[in-house]
Amino acid sequence: MKPRILFAAALAAVTGFGPVAATAATDFPNETIRLIVPFKPGGGTDTISRALAAAMEQVAGVAVIVENVPGSNGINGMLALSSADPDGYTIAIIGSSDVSGAVKLREQAPFAIDDFTCAGAVFNTPAWVLSHKDNGLSDLGDFIEAARAKPGEMTIGITGKLGATDFVANIIAKSNDISVNVVNFGGGGPLKKAILANQVNAGVIISPVLLADVKAGELNVLAAAGDLSGINYDPIKGTSHIGDYNADAQIDVAIVRGIFMPAGVSDEVRAKMESILHDTVTGDTFTDFAMNFGFAPYAQSGADYCARLPAEIDSLTHIMDNFMTE
Repeated sequence: MKPRILFAAALAAVTGFGPVAATAATDFPNETIRLIVPFKPGGGTDTISRALAAAMEQVAGVAVIVENVPGSNGINGMLALSSADPDGYTIAIIGSSDVSGAVKLREQAPFAIDDFTCAGAVFNTPAWVLSHKDNGLSDLGDFIEAARAKPGEMTIGITGKLGATDFVANIIAKSNDISVNVVNFGGGGPLKKAILANQVNAGVIISPVLLADVKAGELNVLAAAGDLSGINYDPIKGTSHIGDYNADAQIDVAIVRGIFMPAGVSDEVRAKMESILHDTVTGDTFTDFAMNFGFAPYAQSGADYCARLPAEIDSLTHIMDNFMTE
């Protein structure tokens, strides 16, 4: 038996299987982690991701480098993740609905849910509808009334087609039987600028983006597509839900951002990344940033976060069948 044992040990050393691979997993992480942000710089997710990376470095003890890989509403970044080595050193932050949406809504799905595994959630915030103060709109009812008075003239900006903000805009329009121009700005950064410059009558973006301008009185929150109690600003916690204006719109549309990893990552490495992420999200550094930014961190296990994906596909099916226009 001894020659066979020696041969197995030698094979493990050459191929990377066996004790050598186990040692590598035990030592994880011991080199730079690449955090893919599948959106352009300057948006809310990019800003939060950079704060998350800095806080994660403190927990992981290695550098965490942010890399923006924008395009196709997050698809390009997730394709880059799916082709990365499954060693735990390449991860991505994106909304679960961005992944489930790409699988459900694209004529040819760019990837499958099984191409990824999850380390856990980071934050959970609903979409909200904002309008510049100069428009004179105090709530969504004012916007709906104006749209009925001027069919096809009112504009509402979104961050991208077939995403959370697009869903909210179409749910508002179809449930209230109004004709509006939905303008795609191709990202959170450009939409922020358009809302601040009063280039649209209203804009749907993910809270708490532009919260500082809401606090300053420059923007009004017309409605939300979810519960704003986690947003760190008392005057908006009781904001009306889009469903308050039509019962058919009682649908929550929120972005739950989390960390994805390529499929094939070992259970031990995935568990270590989940532990790092949990300690980062619940730690003082990221919590302090989040509260200053205006939201409460949202920690969720990798298994529970991944379980959102098939449930969201069911929800997207309902939205597409009942609210999306041709």
